[in-house]
Amino acid sequence: MMKQVVAGALAVIAGCAAPTPAPDARPAESAPPSSAAAAPTASAAAGAPASSGAAPAPQPEDAGAPAPPQDGGASAAADAAATDGAPAPGSPPAAGADATAIATNKILPPLESEELTARARALFDAIVKNEPALADPFWFPKEPFIPLKDVKDPGKYWDNLHAAYANDVKAMHRKRKSWEGARFVGFEVGSRPKWVPPGDEVNKIGYYRSFHGKLKYELDGKPASLDVHTIISWQGRWYITHLGDFKKR
Repeated sequence: MMKQVVAGALAVIAGCAAPTPAPDARPAESAPPSSAAAAPTASAAAGAPASSGAAPAPQPEDAGAPAPPQDGGASAAADAAATDGAPAPGSPPAAGADATAIATNKILPPLESEELTARARALFDAIVKNEPALADPFWFPKEPFIPLKDVKDPGKYWDNLHAAYANDVKAMHRKRKSWEGARFVGFEVGSRPKWVPPGDEVNKIGYYRSFHGKLKYELDGKPASLDVHTIISWQGRWYITHLGDFKKR
């Protein structure tokens, strides 16, 4: 009996001294996230949802709106104008010239129009009737001519050219013994219009220029024409600056 008591006591003592077995290791996927993994990702910081189940981060009211356009239109127009010799937008006008006139004179007038035909008809009537004053609507006006030309006395220069214009009308009238039955047909712009930049042809303002237009008419059923030496543009219209060949004078 005594042996049994001693053996039981020793068994109890041995059980208390034995180490407790370690619990089973957890799978890696169930391990709690580390501090680095718990931190928000770059996309989440930028407003993207952290996961498919998370609510999207609030966005500002103007999010996704396009950025305002850069102010490069004016400089691009200025570069283009500088390339072909036209005045750049915003550049100072030539002395005595209106800034709006300089800018709008870059517009090429139509090669055909009712107003151009009407003024060409007036020129034809002036030639037929030998009355130069009737041709004035087709002549370049004096008011814009003065700021246009870069000469010592542009007003006097205009007077000389206008007198030559009247003489050319009379000279064309003398080309025929009789203009009876002559019928005006139309006006045709001559050479392809060319942009003449400021500084060329002693001018301060650029314009388009065409040589050898044709004043067309019929006489006795036969087509004929008269040469119009030079026309230039001003504010969307064509005007004559030389009716005859001015180099021969």
